[in-house]
Amino acid sequence: MAEPRSPIILNPNQRRHFEVLFARLEDSLAKVSAVLASGDQQGRVLTVAEADVPPAFRVHAEPAIAELRRQIADLAAELSLKPRTVSTARVVSASLTAEAIRLEDSLSPQLRGYGALHPSVHQRLDPIIEGMAGELNGLVAALRHYARAMRST
Repeated sequence: MAEPRSPIILNPNQRRHFEVLFARLEDSLAKVSAVLASGDQQGRVLTVAEADVPPAFRVHAEPAIAELRRQIADLAAELSLKPRTVSTARVVSASLTAEAIRLEDSLSPQLRGYGALHPSVHQRLDPIIEGMAGELNGLVAALRHYARAMRST
């Protein structure tokens, strides 16, 4: 008969560290699994995924990733780790807002550090970039509007 294992004792700060560590590992494993499962870069123009993962690795990785997930689940239970709650609305809003800011930071006044600008950048590219940033900000506003409407019903 196997001898009972002694418990792993963590203080609250150590516990929070492992909650974040394993949550990030779960996120990475989910991303890797999704890429291995589909490899699909649907609707992408400036990112081309090279299908260079050998099929044998896909077969090898699946049970290894499943085992890592099982170990995370076991450790979460053993260490009494609490799951984090991630607001999908906040993730979407933050992602879209960050991209709008990146676009706005690429308008002609901010590009001067890259060298002399042709007038076409200000005349033609800036309005397009401003429109794209506006569309992203509009999506964020729409998300907030729909979320408020959902909460009031």
